[in-house]
Amino acid sequence: MAKRKPTRSVNKTTLLVMGEGEHDKAFLSHMKSIYHERRSGSKITLDFSSGGSPHDIIKDTVKKSLHVGYDKKFILMDSDVPVNQQDIKAAKDSGIIILYSEPLCLEGMLLSVLGQNIPHTAQKCKSALHPQLSDSPALSKSYETLFSKPVLDETNHATVVTLRLLLGNKQRK
Repeated sequence: MAKRKPTRSVNKTTLLVMGEGEHDKAFLSHMKSIYHERRSGSKITLDFSSGGSPHDIIKDTVKKSLHVGYDKKFILMDSDVPVNQQDIKAAKDSGIIILYSEPLCLEGMLLSVLGQNIPHTAQKCKSALHPQLSDSPALSKSYETLFSKPVLDETNHATVVTLRLLLGNKQRK
């Protein structure tokens, strides 16, 4: 019988990135496929809340991360609805950092990355971006054509830059 090689225990950095909804998770998955290397020593979990108010999204993230010892926890949240101070404190007390999709929402942020005009409502942003995607906005492959690595690398949009660093192979201290 062949001997098994002993497995090495590697300390992995664990990261949770929650999207507000399934479109956010699809875009995050697309970015992860570009920037994350499997053997990087970090484990990234992407998830999404089922939308709702900022309170609901923060509460859901706290609940989903309560029994898992993530090293870092983030929420990608739309900026069209203000987050009250009590919810910001609840997130901070749970070690959750909120990243805002600005302007307005994920679609507004992505239109901004493309240098396109940003409509005045989240719904109009969705109506402007979704027809440009190659498929359903809930599928990560839909973002491949418009948001290639060169496009994402070139943008200086603060949230996208932060996501590049989080999902990339830079050690998160």
